[in-house]
Amino acid sequence: MTKNKKSVEPEKKAIIFDRLVNDSDFKLVYKLGRVIISEDKKLKAKYHFSKSGGNITIKIGLSVVSKKGISVWRNRMKRILRESLRTDREILRNIIEQKNEDLLIIFSPYSINQTNSKKIFLKDIKPSVLDILKRIEK
Repeated sequence: MTKNKKSVEPEKKAIIFDRLVNDSDFKLVYKLGRVIISEDKKLKAKYHFSKSGGNITIKIGLSVVSKKGISVWRNRMKRILRESLRTDREILRNIIEQKNEDLLIIFSPYSINQTNSKKIFLKDIKPSVLDILKRIEK
């Protein structure tokens, strides 16, 4: 009687998407992170790769200062950024699988504000987010 042998494959680490909320994580990214500005200069991102112990996590923070616009505009900006990142999760997943490290990112508007963009839409922000993610991947 022979036993069936299963091929042993290395375990893939689970990738966890999370929000960047700890003050210590924000300080770490601001202190050690690298800055990327999108081609159209609408968005800026600061990111930092850190060693992971167990599961790999992607923590994303959104920062829109009050000088950029009133609270309604700032909250809309954050919702649009969140939606754009949600639809681009595969790109984030590819970045993490290549690096095999935790990724901490803080997105913020660079030149876009309420005075030059009264109403913002996903189609206005998504190309900038894609550009930043492609640059992080390289």
